[in-house]
Amino acid sequence: MLARVVGQHWFPLVRDVLSLGYKTEDMFTTLSVAEMVAIVQAAPPDSSIRFFMDGGWTRTDHLLANMQEDNAGLANLSSPYERPGVEEEDLGDPRKMFGGKSSEMTWEEAAERDKERYAAAARMAEQGIKPKNTRVRTL
Repeated sequence: MLARVVGQHWFPLVRDVLSLGYKTEDMFTTLSVAEMVAIVQAAPPDSSIRFFMDGGWTRTDHLLANMQEDNAGLANLSSPYERPGVEEEDLGDPRKMFGGKSSEMTWEEAAERDKERYAAAARMAEQGIKPKNTRVRTL
């Protein structure tokens, strides 16, 4: 990638090196090849290198254009974008929706569990104990 940037995007590379407080003469001398690779590989989205390598379009620009095309009916974006750290999950299995923390039970078992929970909450309220974590929100 460094060779491509040096060959095709020399001036944006120089501009980014200058913005880091170095001079053109420092490239590949004071700044080692490893440091030059780091400057190119880790170029932030608002850098000259990224601007020219991405054709002037940021990821946000691409997403906004895709949203406009989708809203206008020009494109059909039916699946989510790939994102680092986010794996595509099969949410067809209800247990996966809750991080694998759910268990199968019948409606009767669920109703019995709810009765036990309500009874425990009533006992706590009678004793003046407030629950630590409530999942019910009031508007």
